[in-house]
Amino acid sequence: MKKLFFIIILLAFVLSNNSEIKAQPYQRAEFGVFYSALAPYGTWIEINGGLTVWRPYNVRAGWIPYTVGQWIWTADGWYWNSYEPFGYIVFHYGRWYYDDYYGWIWTPDYNWAPAWVQWRYDNNYIGWAPLPPYARFSPNVGIYFSINFFTPYRYWSFVRYRYFYNPHVYNYYEPLKIKYRIFFRTHYRTNYGYFNGRIINRGVNIDYISQKSGRRIIERKIERVHNTRRFLRNRNGNRSINVARAFIPSRKQIVRSERTNIVVRRGKRRSTMDVSGLKINSGRNAGRSIPGILRNDRPRNDRAQRDFNRIGNNSAKSNRSGFNREFYPQRNNRPDIGRNNKRIEKTVPNERKQIHSRQNEFQRNREGRKNFRNNPPRMKRDSKGNRNDRNRGHRIRR
Repeated sequence: MKKLFFIIILLAFVLSNNSEIKAQPYQRAEFGVFYSALAPYGTWIEINGGLTVWRPYNVRAGWIPYTVGQWIWTADGWYWNSYEPFGYIVFHYGRWYYDDYYGWIWTPDYNWAPAWVQWRYDNNYIGWAPLPPYARFSPNVGIYFSINFFTPYRYWSFVRYRYFYNPHVYNYYEPLKIKYRIFFRTHYRTNYGYFNGRIINRGVNIDYISQKSGRRIIERKIERVHNTRRFLRNRNGNRSINVARAFIPSRKQIVRSERTNIVVRRGKRRSTMDVSGLKINSGRNAGRSIPGILRNDRPRNDRAQRDFNRIGNNSAKSNRSGFNREFYPQRNNRPDIGRNNKRIEKTVPNERKQIHSRQNEFQRNREGRKNFRNNPPRMKRDSKGNRNDRNRGHRIRR
C-alpha cells in the first residue's frame, strides 16, 4: 500500500513538472535585438518626445499591417503567420500607428503575443486592424486604451468568413468603398487574456468562425524559435504549417545585442502621434512599458545607453539588398488595395494645395476690388458727349 501511494505521488510530481515546462512563460525581448533584426528592412527614426520608431522599406501603396499572411488557431489563440521577412517581430511585439507624414510606423514593445490586433465582426464579415500604441495590456484587464482613440475604417481589413482561414486571404479583402459600410454595422472586440505567463489572443470565438466559414479549424502548436533564419524560409503563402513559431530571443542574443552600435535617424517633421498619451505603468518596470520610448528607461548597462544616445542625422546603413521580394506574393495574388487607398494617402497634400490655391485666388480678388475702388474705369463718350451704349444702365460709383 505504501509503495502504491509512493508511486502515485511520484507520478503527480512528474506530471506537474511537465505541465510547468509546457506552460513556461515567454522571455521578454530587448531593443537591441529588434534593432539588429529589423535594420535591413526599414529605417529607425527618432520622432517627437524622444520616441524611437521603425518604418518599413518597400511596402506597396495602400499597405496595411497584418495583410500579407494568414490566420492560424493555436493554443495561445489567433496567431498571424506573416509572409513578410520582418513579420516575426513587428506583428508579435509592439504596436502600429499611421502617421500623416511618415506613414505606417512601428513602436517597439517587449511582450510577445500571437498578434496585437483589434477585431470587428457581424454575421457576414470579420475584420481586424493593428492595435495603436495607446493600447496597453494588463493581465487583470486585458486591452485598455490610455486615451480616447479609434482606428479609422480605412485601416481595417474585412473578409467574408469563408476566406478568413484561407492562406491566400490577401486576395479577398473588401475594397475601401465597402469597408465604410461594414465598419459601422459590425461589433468591436479585443478579448485578450493571460495564462501561465503567456498572452492569449482569443479574438472572435473559434466555434463561431468555424460555423460561419463552414470549415473545421485545427489547433496548431507554438514552437519557440531563437534562430531567425527559420522565419525567412518558404514565405510565399503556398504552404500549410503544422507548427506556429514564436521568436523568443535567447539570453545569448540579448547579451550580444547590448553591444550593438545603435544609430537612429532624427525625424524631419513632428509626428501626429500623441506621445503624451502613451501610458507609463507604475512598478518595478516603470519606464520600460512605454513602447519605443527609451528616454525614461533604466538601462541595463551604461554602454548600451551611450550607444543608443548616439543618434545621428544620417540614416543607418541598411542592407537593402537583403530585402527579398520573393517574400511577397506575386502581383496577381496580391489584394487590389493600392488603387483604393492611394487616394487617401494623398488626401492631406491635395487638400493643402487646394487651400493655398483658394487663398491665392482670394488675395487676387481682394486686390482687384481695391484697385477698382481707387481707379474706376473711365467711360468713353461720343462726339456729342453721350456715354457709350455698352455702358448704359451701369451706375459707376466715384
